[in-house]
Amino acid sequence: MIAGLPSGTDVWADDVRPDTGHLAPDFVLRTLDGNTVRLSEYRGKKVVLMNFWATWCPPCRLEMPTMQQIYSEYKAKGFEILAVNIEPDVQQEIRDFVKELRLTFPIALDPDMKVSRKFRVIGLPVSILIDRQGIIRTKDIGYHDWANKASRMRVESLLR
Repeated sequence: MIAGLPSGTDVWADDVRPDTGHLAPDFVLRTLDGNTVRLSEYRGKKVVLMNFWATWCPPCRLEMPTMQQIYSEYKAKGFEILAVNIEPDVQQEIRDFVKELRLTFPIALDPDMKVSRKFRVIGLPVSILIDRQGIIRTKDIGYHDWANKASRMRVESLLR
């Protein structure tokens, strides 16, 4: 318990270190297509880019096409994207967004923001790059161009 903070609250992340260099907290979320996804299932297998976003977020809309580019390029090499939407009760809007931008990566739903809180997401978008061992390697807050040379080099270095 932290002095001065109410006890018994679940608004704080379970782990005080969901940050660069630490193991990414595990979670299970339902996906837009009705399946479930567990982050730990990728451990030892894939490099994962988690992206927290919302349909109403202009920078999210701008970066999604760059995410689709890098996903298409590296998916067969062991790269996965989990786009975690934080909005409650907007599945049709999410479907329309995905269709409009022709996104093919998995869309996970976090309507109660439990996973967002685990990762201490306080703004949108937030992108977290996780290596094959499940360690958080980078955390980008705000718009990020995933199709540029520096981003590709980051992903490629983790895929080696």
